[in-house]
Amino acid sequence: MSRELPFLVYCLEEYKETKGLTGKQVAELFTQKKVMEFIVKHFEVLHINGSRCIVQDIDDYIAKRA
Repeated sequence: MSRELPFLVYCLEEYKETKGLTGKQVAELFTQKKVMEFIVKHFEVLHINGSRCIVQDIDDYIAKRA
């Protein structure tokens, strides 16, 4: 998971900034909805996308887990 960890942090920060949330809020949301597992599992596809696309993919994933 050496490549995935920095990318996971990047995703968390991008999501936080885009949504205007605190780090704690994003960490709780990502934990509750298992977003971190989603990001690691789909790293190969996600890491080639831009930040807006990544945030949208995370939003889509969260919506499906609601």
